[in-house]
Amino acid sequence: MPEMLLVFMLTTYIDKEPQPNPSYWENINRCNYFAGRIRRQNANYRWRQYNHPPISATCTPQLVPRNARVWK
Repeated sequence: MPEMLLVFMLTTYIDKEPQPNPSYWENINRCNYFAGRIRRQNANYRWRQYNHPPISATCTPQLVPRNARVWK
């Protein structure tokens, strides 16, 4: 069995549909930083509304093979 690595998977959603090709992050704080930036780009705080289509992002723990591309 190949050696596995615990990482955090950043998944982006458009109209509540997960987009292909998630990215993997070594540190949850970095993953959450980018997830937050993705979520904020969709909001117009001045007018208190969200652009369409709705865009969101989440970070979830994931086991991947050691040779997977993982961002720091």
